Amino acid sequence: MAFAQAAVEHEHRARAREIAPSATIAWCDPNRSLVRVQTTEDTDALKAAPDWEMTGLGRFAAYGLQFFLAGEPPFWYAPGEELTAAEVVCHTLLLDSGSRRVSYSMLLIEAGDIDQETLVETAQWYDLEPTVKALYRPLQGDFDRTDDLPVILPKKDEYMALKEQYGVS
Repeated sequence: MAFAQAAVEHEHRARAREIAPSATIAWCDPNRSLVRVQTTEDTDALKAAPDWEMTGLGRFAAYGLQFFLAGEPPFWYAPGEELTAAEVVCHTLLLDSGSRRVSYSMLLIEAGDIDQETLVETAQWYDLEPTVKALYRPLQGDFDRTDDLPVILPKKDEYMALKEQYGVS
């Protein structure tokens, strides 16, 4: 199994580096990959390349949420598949599950009206199911229970201020 995964990762890395030499694989399966790049030139090259789509925080603008990016955005390779809001949430959390990214992911869940069942099903591919389930607690009004959570959730007043700042109702 480890050899097969290494071969798949090698194939994705080679494909990405033909276009963007600084690309590193953050996640992959036999048909899809999530990559990071280090340079503006590589970002521009992947933006222009067929079958590659910007994801993570860089993709939030498509849902009316514009964030300052520290560094280059990640890219998603999945030929013939449309990138969904649920996948963007998962990619964001897969790359960084810090409190800032958790809060932003919660905003996208609300702004994009992402159904919990859909997001949990998508999260299974990325081994993020417990994390995604935890995000719905505060979204359903339970900001107080924080026992056994795989991520740090925002405090209610902080999240409400963030929602107001970004115009998410």
